Amino acid sequence: MKKRFPIFTLFALILAFSCVKPEKAEIIQEQVIPGELPDPTLIEVDGTFYASGSSNAWGPYYPIYESKDLKNWTFVDYVFQEKPDWTINSFWAPELFYKDGTFYCYYTARHKDGVSMIGVASTKDIKQGFQDHGVIIKWGEEAIDAFVNQQGDDLYITWKAYGLTKDKPITLLGSKLSRDGLSLAGESFEVLVADADTWERGGIEGQTIMERDGYLYMFYSGNACCGANCDYQVGVARAKTMEGPWEKYAGNPILVGNENWKCPGHGTAVQNDGDWYYLYHAYPSAGFPNLGRSALLSQIAWDEKTGWPKFTANFQAGSPANLASNFMDQFDGNVLKANWRFDVEAGDMIARVADGNLILTADSSAIPAFLGINPEKANAEFQTQVHGKSEALRSLTFYVTKDNSLGLGVQGDSLLLWKLKQGEFQVLEKKPLDFSENLFLKAQMTDGKQFQFSFSSDGQTWDAIGGEIVGDNLAWWSWGMKAGLSVKGDGEGSFGEFEVRY
Repeated sequence: MKKRFPIFTLFALILAFSCVKPEKAEIIQEQVIPGELPDPTLIEVDGTFYASGSSNAWGPYYPIYESKDLKNWTFVDYVFQEKPDWTINSFWAPELFYKDGTFYCYYTARHKDGVSMIGVASTKDIKQGFQDHGVIIKWGEEAIDAFVNQQGDDLYITWKAYGLTKDKPITLLGSKLSRDGLSLAGESFEVLVADADTWERGGIEGQTIMERDGYLYMFYSGNACCGANCDYQVGVARAKTMEGPWEKYAGNPILVGNENWKCPGHGTAVQNDGDWYYLYHAYPSAGFPNLGRSALLSQIAWDEKTGWPKFTANFQAGSPANLASNFMDQFDGNVLKANWRFDVEAGDMIARVADGNLILTADSSAIPAFLGINPEKANAEFQTQVHGKSEALRSLTFYVTKDNSLGLGVQGDSLLLWKLKQGEFQVLEKKPLDFSENLFLKAQMTDGKQFQFSFSSDGQTWDAIGGEIVGDNLAWWSWGMKAGLSVKGDGEGSFGEFEVRY
């Protein structure tokens, strides 16, 4: 005899199961924005998330991305197409903030007097660029890494300060902001001091503040952020008010590196659908440190007994996501694609697009004119086409600074495989060529460090040159290598398409 459920009981079961929400997958550690994006900032406005990150010495300045779910991001624009008048370089740590219909960007840059300061810019439409309002914080030998949060009707800004006194360690300072967010209001106060006897011995920075269960929680980063010897980690402190006192967690650091991601830190916490997340940077192990720091997302867990946060990423490393997408620019149209970046410290460089070609003009025989993109994976193939003949060296190039690069180029009737290391130009191999008007150049990159170059007159049959070349000059302390096109010497160079295949 079959057992039957009363109809009302069956209906109740169906209703109960239909009301159960599917369990959300835990985000352990995922790269969510391709390529390099150090020091990420993150805000939410009317259901849309916006993120940005450091530009370092690369223009345009501070790329902006948007997302509806924190995992899928699209490029929007840059905060600045041209650098603010008071700045020269070191475009670090933008801090996005939104209030009453206005977007703000508090950013670090080096002043013309050589001191890093914090400026502020604003806009009503984040997709239309920002208006700069100049310096808001000048403090001691350096002021960097602003973070802005609102407590009731009050706005606060915190920042990292150097040079307070000769015997004082690196300190996070705070101050109230004016109602319009464009100036400090009141006296500054001490928030947190680095403890030289702990993991914070290299200093603290990159703070973000969130509120939960009556406490303010500050995530902050410590030690060396960048380069091959980095040892960045994340700690947390909490307080009842911005003025403190702030209590550091005895279990710090709460986020450390693992086999896939090195030196995590400098991020922003945000709430989405009841859960807290942390967007931060870390170096991918593949290609370390040449590819620079990527933007990762991890979910914040909580110890319900003590109230302190924790990260499961410490125990279960997220594998690197395959975010890389092939890239091609055929230089059709009148403007360059937004992917292209230029070296702020290399001086003026003229680039234009005409008739399906990129025309680069160097203004100095010593410093190459360079345009590049951020490689998105450690293994990739790069290809371009050089047009015509010239006494200027026109190259497929891998570049970190104006004094450190590597490439294969054409000069006169010769093919040159070359390396620029600490300002010294070295010809690794020179090959006379009998070619007509066009020459194809290709480079295969492995682990972001090894390169094999080849050339072709028709784009079909390829000849290798130089064997395997080690890019031992392509690691830099604060930004990743770029791949692109360069012209060195007096004159200009014309390039056809540029393609990257991962």
